[in-house]
Amino acid sequence: MSQSIGNFVALYVDNGSTFDAFGGEVSSSFTISKDAIEITTKDSVDAADNFCKEFDGAGEYTYTFSVEGIQRADSAVDEKVADLIAGTKIDFRFGYNSATQKVYEGSGYILSVSIDSSKNEAVTYSCEIQGTGGLTVTTVSA
Repeated sequence: MSQSIGNFVALYVDNGSTFDAFGGEVSSSFTISKDAIEITTKDSVDAADNFCKEFDGAGEYTYTFSVEGIQRADSAVDEKVADLIAGTKIDFRFGYNSATQKVYEGSGYILSVSIDSSKNEAVTYSCEIQGTGGLTVTTVSA
């Protein structure tokens, strides 16, 4: 993902034929982490013979997406709530959705939706999506 201006990086949902913007988005984030498996033994020492912990990077990884937006017609917050309730698995793309750009793609479930309606301010929403299965880095085709 080479784009460094946040205006171009967003979360998209697969509608079956194209990836559409999540809707009304003002910010989004992507997080990936991996479990490390501890393999420390009684003879785990560093070069100076100090005892130290050792890890193997073969653990599972997990990824999440979060998005915040302004609730408007294209935000489809009601559909996001329905997907959460139904446990619908959704395919996502995160990045600059333009030809030749690298993006992250995966599937996940919407696990939370929050709607905020403060006086004299736009109604906003936020969603948390838990990735499931593999994550790929792919180049957007023309």
